[in-house]
Amino acid sequence: MLKQKENTDPFADADWLAWFDGSAKPNPGTCHHACILKGKNGEQFSQTHHIGYGDSSDAEYQAMIAALKLIQKHVDVSITKNVLLRGDSQVVINDVLANEKDASPKLAEYRKQAQALLSELPTVSLKWIPRHKNTEVDALMRNNIDIKN
Repeated sequence: MLKQKENTDPFADADWLAWFDGSAKPNPGTCHHACILKGKNGEQFSQTHHIGYGDSSDAEYQAMIAALKLIQKHVDVSITKNVLLRGDSQVVINDVLANEKDASPKLAEYRKQAQALLSELPTVSLKWIPRHKNTEVDALMRNNIDIKN
């Protein structure tokens, strides 16, 4: 019996794929973030930034916001069906998707910014992925900003 081949097309469910990651070293400490955006037709955009002092939630939320701005800048939402944005911070993804009463008061300003961007980008869906699957954006951040493990 022939085995059916598993779908290995990373763009099977999205026209664009994006990833974000943030880091605070130590935690709290110096924050950095990175994001990557890739299109079905080979387009690729990325950025890294030093973002001052804070904790890992500050860094991760700012990374998500940067990724949403990158999407806003490069993706034509009028013709795009789906953008999948992935990150390894359950705290941030759960917070931005939470009901107001369940959201973190400490992260309220970041949440407000992210939700405003998401409302302008109706094609974006968020997905948590384990850290060990968020390697490309993590490596970009670490290599470009010289963060050591």
